[in-house]
Amino acid sequence: MGHAALELPLVVERSKELDGRGEVEFQEMPVRQILNRCSSPRMPFRWTINPYRGCEFGCVYCYARYTHEFLELRDPLDFERRIFVKRMAAEVLARTLSRTPVGHDAIAIGTATDPYQPAERRFGLTRSMLQVLAELSGLNVSITTKSLLITRDLDVLCALNRRSNLSVNFSLITLDRKLQRVLEPRAPRPELRLRALAELAGAGIRCNVLMMPVIPGLGDEPRSIAAVMRSAKAAGARNVWWRSLFLRPAAARRFIPFVRERFPNLAPRIDSFYSRAAYPPRAYDEHLGALFTRLKAKYGFDPSAERSIAPSPAATAPLARQLSLLDSIDPG
Repeated sequence: MGHAALELPLVVERSKELDGRGEVEFQEMPVRQILNRCSSPRMPFRWTINPYRGCEFGCVYCYARYTHEFLELRDPLDFERRIFVKRMAAEVLARTLSRTPVGHDAIAIGTATDPYQPAERRFGLTRSMLQVLAELSGLNVSITTKSLLITRDLDVLCALNRRSNLSVNFSLITLDRKLQRVLEPRAPRPELRLRALAELAGAGIRCNVLMMPVIPGLGDEPRSIAAVMRSAKAAGARNVWWRSLFLRPAAARRFIPFVRERFPNLAPRIDSFYSRAAYPPRAYDEHLGALFTRLKAKYGFDPSAERSIAPSPAATAPLARQLSLLDSIDPG
């Protein structure tokens, strides 16, 4: 499977990254299917859509780096430097939906890549697929993004929202611009995400904020979490959901050296948490669970409402079991 994609002769485009760190290569990937079934009954969605493979935002903690290993690309930086473009995604989606009865099963867009990363400005795959979905009725669709670019598609989003159940989840783990630039070097600023959230919420679209991941020692202080919640509420978010950092091997190969270089004082704690496991100690999650419950109630969010993607592990199944379920998400 992986070799076939890598042997494609067509390089769609090369471009300089905005921060001058090098080139990003865009390569066309053949699309046999774009609507992938999620087999886990514990996940809140039954179908996933990822219009790209890889993500230019370069978030150092991104769990989805493992998806490039299916293509035998094992350098963790390949995930952000080699972006695979599923050029015929909308056409394949239209054909699939014409013969696949999805009913009210949830469709999640952006489970393994940001559908509004900079590549979307060039190729428009996400917009073209939303146009397909907007022609149908009775769907249950969610989109997860960090990008202000989603506001470009407000017309299509509103059309989809009128005929189906749409929610947009904005990933936002800190309001600290300096910290955010280090953790998410090419992702939009926190205030731009909140501005986009407010614009969509003002148009009647259900929006949530995802504090995923909460990184031990970086952004897990009560004051930092409260600041995100307060701003999310002011922007019109319906709820805030969280999940602590977990590190599968592909993500750890990027994140652990990063911490040792940029936050050496934090390295011993990260090593103690993740040297033998992909997830932090249960006591840490229980502490976060109690903190989020208290702060959500304080800022007017329903603390009893369980989210779609990852309810608090302290309140549900053991975290290890929950994290293993992510293996069932097909990046497509």
